[in-house]
Amino acid sequence: MRRLALAGSLATLAACGVSPVSGTTGGAALDGGAGGACPRALAVVDTDYASTNVSLVSPDGQVRSASLVSSASAAPGLTTALSGDVVLPLARPASGEIVLIDRYPNAVLTWLDPATGDVLAQASVATGFSSNPHDYLEVGAHRAYVTRYGANPSPGREPFDEGGDLLVLDTTTHAVTGRVALAQSGDGAYAPHPDRMVRVGGAAWVSLQRFDASFASAADARVVGVDVATDAVRFSLDLPGLANCGSFAASPSGKVVALACSGVLGPHVALDGRSAVVLLDATAEPPVELRRLAVAVALGAPLAPPLAFASEETLVGVAFGDVGGGRSDVAYAVDARTGAVTRLLDAGAAFALGDVRCSPGCSGLCWLADAHSGALRSWDAATTPLAPRDALVVDTAIGLPPRGLGEL
Repeated sequence: MRRLALAGSLATLAACGVSPVSGTTGGAALDGGAGGACPRALAVVDTDYASTNVSLVSPDGQVRSASLVSSASAAPGLTTALSGDVVLPLARPASGEIVLIDRYPNAVLTWLDPATGDVLAQASVATGFSSNPHDYLEVGAHRAYVTRYGANPSPGREPFDEGGDLLVLDTTTHAVTGRVALAQSGDGAYAPHPDRMVRVGGAAWVSLQRFDASFASAADARVVGVDVATDAVRFSLDLPGLANCGSFAASPSGKVVALACSGVLGPHVALDGRSAVVLLDATAEPPVELRRLAVAVALGAPLAPPLAFASEETLVGVAFGDVGGGRSDVAYAVDARTGAVTRLLDAGAAFALGDVRCSPGCSGLCWLADAHSGALRSWDAATTPLAPRDALVVDTAIGLPPRGLGEL
């Protein structure tokens, strides 16, 4: 894979709010090969929303590298310094590479070699506007999809510049080769706003949040299936009464896919059923809704996007706190059969809990990024109820709090 020439500058780094550092802690050799049944490591995005650092942790909780790359890095290949709005792909890249999604305003993807920490490439997915990419999914040996949350108000000036779509990338050249439109006739004022993706057989499932321009109103959430061989839309499923659905989670068997829905957030959030966990039958196409879990009502709080299966029967997720209302974020477990909800953790602050990742059948652990404590929380998923373990501080190099998690 080709490297890009260094074009960053110290002035750019200073603008990100981070002083240049003398170096990183480098990469780490990982056990096993890429694309195996179990993840080889966790990538961690540590951020205060002004600057970002990326750490690497083994599946059992050993810090392998406190800082592979950061907003203060001037590594060869890093032509655009990392902003404070960086996330990791929901699905584990089969290539084994770390892929950073620098969302707004950069709209840049960065590929890293976890073994060395080297920047392999960067590519813009802006096509002339701040497209706000939200996810990256490898769908072939040399192909990937990128969801672009933003819509271009003045398209037609560059190829593939409409937004609200999937971009098709060649992962060898890192060039945009195509686009999958996700808007449908009859959508009216509601733009697609595609968010996260999950691979189910030969299709990529995409969650569409469908907000209007003010983000004060949302149409029913929608799941679209895109054929990874032809880039054609295979199905479109609306979820009546649900809104602002984000992150998918696939059960260990692959037979069920869960989706966390937040509802329409605002100063006075109504727990009217638009925020819930919905379970979909992944063995049918289009998928069939199995049940809804009224987790938001049980917790008295709208659900955040992060969600993961700790086992075939148990899901782990996060509910939003409220700064004005004095309510903290809460981590929860919910029984997928009965809907019974268990509180796992009160964060002690709002907007503090980030991504969740579980590895049933592998490490047997569930990990949660907790920015308020500045550490990763974890639970033994093999126990009932889930048993908490010691917190783990991962960014010992710069000291930024963890918020994003991704598997390698």
